[in-house]
Amino acid sequence: MKIQELERRLLEEGCSPHNFSIGHQGSDVYCLDNKFGTWRVYYTERGEDHSPIFESQSEEEACEFYFDYIMTKIRHDHMVGFFKSEHNAKALREKLARNAIQSHQDKIPYGGWIDPRYRVFVVGKDIFRAREILGEVPKEDQGAW
Repeated sequence: MKIQELERRLLEEGCSPHNFSIGHQGSDVYCLDNKFGTWRVYYTERGEDHSPIFESQSEEEACEFYFDYIMTKIRHDHMVGFFKSEHNAKALREKLARNAIQSHQDKIPYGGWIDPRYRVFVVGKDIFRAREILGEVPKEDQGAW
């Protein structure tokens, strides 16, 4: 496989495009790029590249390693809900569960600890089923902003 096919395959598998960077340096992701004829897989964090975890002269070999690594080492969360109301987040999770889609939720201090937001996520290929059921995602509170 070449890099042109790699991104398409990752997206078809339900990988979040926020979890990888192909052909260039990303930010806080695993990257696959070519420097001076060597294909490298490495993590970059806040603009700082970590040491490569894989290097090869072969694009195909590097793409196979990268695909396997991204598929097995990273959980691919997709946000399907962003709410001011915890009740609305719970209702969305119940709707997903009724359709046999597992989800999880977190709470972030959006406007500080007294103004939280509740996010609902599905993992991997469940994003495709969630979009079929919900339409455009993420869902949000009506008139809450």
